[in-house]
Parts: sequence; structure tokens; C-alpha cells
Amino acid sequence: MKKVFTIIVSAILIGALLAGCSASKGLSANLDYAKGKIADFAHDQKRNESVFAGDIFKTANIAAMLIKEDSTDEDYEKIAKNLSLDGLTVADETRTVVGSYPAGDKDKKLKDLGDKKEFSGIVRNTADKQMTDPVYNAENGSYTLMAGVKRTDGTGVVIITITTDAYGDVVGDNLAEKCGNNMIIVKNDTVISSTVEGVVKSDTIDIINLTEEDLKKDSVSFTSDGKSYTAKTASEGGYTVLCAEPK
Repeated sequence: MKKVFTIIVSAILIGALLAGCSASKGLSANLDYAKGKIADFAHDQKRNESVFAGDIFKTANIAAMLIKEDSTDEDYEKIAKNLSLDGLTVADETRTVVGSYPAGDKDKKLKDLGDKKEFSGIVRNTADKQMTDPVYNAENGSYTLMAGVKRTDGTGVVIITITTDAYGDVVGDNLAEKCGNNMIIVKNDTVISSTVEGVVKSDTIDIINLTEEDLKKDSVSFTSDGKSYTAKTASEGGYTVLCAEPK
């Protein structure tokens, strides 16, 4: 009876060890897969940024072509809505607004319109076009930005304000989803994408009590949303990936 018991215990221990090895091997394979996805993303990022900016400036140029000398407030509104713009502002060579949507900024100076004053450079011919950094809207995962181009007559400036979710593809909002379950993608100390419950974009890594030094380790443990995880880490293309599994 003792011999049989010993054999059963040994079998259980061997099974547990094999299961642990299998889990570890699976985590390593998942990490390698994620690294490949991140490498592809990093390789294409500059091109994707260029394509995104090109599309935004194309929209701004279309708006510029539709605006006429005698455009009315109703015309500005129609142009903005047809192009899915949040705002549309046109200034002349004196940096004075000649029309806008929403209406109300006519005859004001660009310098008095807060963040639109930076587009004065286009009027002064120090730049042909400009785009502000997209601002993330956490509520719906979209981005809001402004872009300016010259008017079709070569003077003044046309400024559009637009909200889009397309920029998410440029900065990797869905990168963790492409990598798999229980993934966290970090740049510096900020999460850019995650499929771990309780960890979302723009969180800093200290939300799960980790530091940038921890991300340099081969493996870490953390707790999120009441669940404990073990994770393997790796750096790729300027990003750090945490490939995790629940304990």
C-alpha cells in the first residue's frame, strides 16, 4: 500500500512539474509572438504617421478649396458638417478671421483665439502647413487635433478642428489586442495598450505597483483588478511588453 501511495504522489509531482514547464513554455511563446507584432508596428510607425498626416492635410485642403470670398456662415457650417469637422476657421493675410464655424469669431485676430495663434506662421509664410499634437479623449478612444493650410489664393490660413479615432492605429491603441490576452504594452513608464483587466491606456505602470526598473527584469509579478499575475517582459522597438498569465 505504501509503495502504491509513493507512486501516486510521484506521479502527481511529475504532472505538476510538467504542467509548470508547459505553462512557462506557453508564456515564452506568447511573448515571442507579441515581440513580433510590436516589431512590425514599430517598423511601420513612421510611415503610418505620414499617411495619417497626409489624410488630415488633404481634408484641410478640400475645405480650403470649398471656401469662397463670399462664403457665408451657412456655407462654413455646411462645409464643416460635410467634412465631419468640429470647427473651421479662415483668416486673411492680416491674421484676421474672415469666417468660422461655429460662427462668432469673425473679425477677431488669430492671436486672440488661444491655441489657433500658432497658425500665424502659415500667414507669415514661415510654414506651408501645421498640425497640432492629437489630444486623446479617454471617454471614446478618439483624438482631437487642429491642422492648418494656406488658402487657395496663397494668402492667409484655413484651420480645421477634427476628431478621429484613426490616430489610435498610429500610436498602437489596439496593439495589445493584436498581441493576445493579458498583454500590457508600455513606452517609457506609460501604458499605450492593454488587454489586462484594470489597466488601460495612459495609465502609468505604477498602477500595478511596478517601476521602470522592474520592466528591465525578465519576469515580474503584479496584481490588477483583484487578480494576481506572473509576467515575462521584453523590450522591442522602443516598447516594453508584459506577457502575463493569472497565477
